[in-house]
Parts: sequence; C-alpha cells; structure tokens
Amino acid sequence: MLVLLTRALDEAMRTAAKLFAVGHHAILSPVLEMTPTGAPWPPGAVDGIIATSTQAFELLSDGEGALSPEARRLVPVYVVGERTEAAARERGFLGRIVVEQDARDLAANLVAALAVSPAGPPARFVYLAGRDRKPDLEAAVRAAGHEVATVEVYVAQAAEELDEEAAALLEVDRIGAALHYSRRSVEIFLKLAAQAEIDVSGAHHVAISPDAAAPLEAAGLPHVHVAAAPREQAMLDLLVTLAPRESVSGGRSGAA
Repeated sequence: MLVLLTRALDEAMRTAAKLFAVGHHAILSPVLEMTPTGAPWPPGAVDGIIATSTQAFELLSDGEGALSPEARRLVPVYVVGERTEAAARERGFLGRIVVEQDARDLAANLVAALAVSPAGPPARFVYLAGRDRKPDLEAAVRAAGHEVATVEVYVAQAAEELDEEAAALLEVDRIGAALHYSRRSVEIFLKLAAQAEIDVSGAHHVAISPDAAAPLEAAGLPHVHVAAAPREQAMLDLLVTLAPRESVSGGRSGAA
C-alpha cells in the first residue's frame, strides 16, 4: 500500500523505514516543520523533567543556563513514548526515566506518585514543550500543588502547501492510507487539501487517537480508523487489516 505521511520530516523518515520493512511504500508531505526557539533554561532547582515528544530533547538549546552534564545524569525524567526516552538518553539524561504511553497517563501517574511521597515542599518540574500544545499536563501537575516551569523548546510551523507529488497522487486516488499523529496536523492537512481542491475521501485515514480523528470525522470522510492504543505501532498494526481489503477490492491502484 502507498501510505501518506504528514508528520515532521525526521519522524516521517523513521516511519517510512518501518513501513518499507513490512512491505508498504511511503510518500512524505510534512505539514509541520519543527523549529527550535532557543528558549533559555529557567533558573532555580528542579526535581524532574517532563517531555512528551522527541523534539523536546532534539531541539533543546545548550545555551547559557542549560543543565550541566552532571545534573543531566541525576535528574529524573518523565516522558511519553520510547522514542522520547531514547532522545533524552542521547542528550545525556541518564538518570531514572519514567515512560508512559500518553500525556494523560503521564500526568496521572506523576501526580499519584507525588501524593504518596513523604510530606515536604511542592516539587518543581521543568516541562520541555512545543509552543502549540494542550495545557492538560501542566494543569494537572499544578492542580496537585506542584510547580511547572515550561520551556517552549520548539515551534511547529504549518506548511503552506502539500508536497507536489503527494498532491498529485491524492488527486488520482493512488494513496491507500494516510497516517495522522495529532489533531493540529490533521487540521492543517485538511486545510491544505481543500486549498488545492483535492478530494481525500478515497483514502483510509488512520489516526493515533480519537482526538486526532475528530477533524477527519467532522469533515465526513468515510474511511476513518483510530488506533487501538495511542502508539505508532498500533497504527501500523491497523494498516495490516486495511491492506488485504485494498488488494482484494482493487478499488485503488495505490494498494500493493
């Protein structure tokens, strides 16, 4: 199957390799470009680092005030996903790392762990985040009485148009499926497709979560699927159930 990837370029290339390994082919049309902000590290003590994406570490500035290598080896880190854990290790955060599969679980488990800790002053966390984000994680930790200093490490800039080859393949219904990783990227994708007057209803649209799927469903697309868990592997597993149906029906020449 020919699969459209709209996530940021570095991540899309990793996903493309995974798709190729299981017999699919990818076409890349990033709708977001991750740009570092160079935001400085906040002053003061820190009891833990929070991050929900690989870019939080990959684009983190090492400028004035940044944590020393010694501090990075000691401070606990709380992240979403194994890829984010790996990115943290690559940037020298070698201490205890707690990994959850989504931001909601991360916030809930972090707050629960703090609640059973011995009584003491509120903990202070540094949250490495993107400029465009949901406030839920920060709000949950603050509501539990702890401090969160947010560092906006990167900004996700929206693309101005779809990749030319991807647009041409969508226009002639050659894309078997598109993978969608966030609500914002879906909204941008639909906007760019509408600007180009491209009908994307022929492809299957696989979303990582119900939230990411919501704009697709609101647009009335007929083939919207939500992964069983908010993980990329669950999205790839879902593709397996779609590919045979594509091949048998012969409905789209993009199937392989």
